[in-house]
Amino acid sequence: MNWLEISKSKDVEQVCAAIHSLDINERDERGRTPLMLFLTYRMPAEAIKCLLEQQADMDAEDKLGDTALKKAVKFKQVEAIRLMLEYGVKLDSTYGIQATAWNAARRDPAIADMLLGTTGSVRLRLTQAEQAIVDEVLYEESSERAAAKIRDLDSAVLLHAVVDGYNWDDSPEPMLAACEHPACAEITLLDMAELLDADYWLEMDEDEVNQSEDGPGYRRLAELLRVKCPTNPSNEL
Repeated sequence: MNWLEISKSKDVEQVCAAIHSLDINERDERGRTPLMLFLTYRMPAEAIKCLLEQQADMDAEDKLGDTALKKAVKFKQVEAIRLMLEYGVKLDSTYGIQATAWNAARRDPAIADMLLGTTGSVRLRLTQAEQAIVDEVLYEESSERAAAKIRDLDSAVLLHAVVDGYNWDDSPEPMLAACEHPACAEITLLDMAELLDADYWLEMDEDEVNQSEDGPGYRRLAELLRVKCPTNPSNEL
């Protein structure tokens, strides 16, 4: 049998036999390792542990650039993620925070928060007290008071939650305050650039910018983000 057939079988005994006769780091035509196949086909955790005990490569990338950890995130394999963390899986990426498994997990904060050892990551699940603070900022009707409250925040976690929940049809002043805050994380700035559509504002000429009341403020924010996000992998800012 080959690794694909074994992966589909979900037979742990076959895995235990195969690790002594097959290459545990073999690649298929898509660049997937046996570990990636196990995660894709939802093999039992015991089978995954068998591979890890034999020092299967956890950091290899397939042709799509996915690692085994990213596959585990994609298929919500929580126990597999725990196992890979136990066996020392690499969390950081040479391509930056946006290329990490943590970033891929952000739609599922419970999984993302398992990967907080990732450099540049931000805790996504808030306590009730933290959520109350964030709501107070987001529901503040005065943009000036909202900006003042943002300047008083004391953590990257709260700043990230505010940016994530902000209504971008409102005044740019609160987001300028967030962007200028010394605790604002790189990933928050990168998210802000995407939510703002910073390229749109940077490409406008001055007359176009001034056609809306908030135009100059959003243009200023886009320019500030271009300075603060020099490592943006898209090089679009």
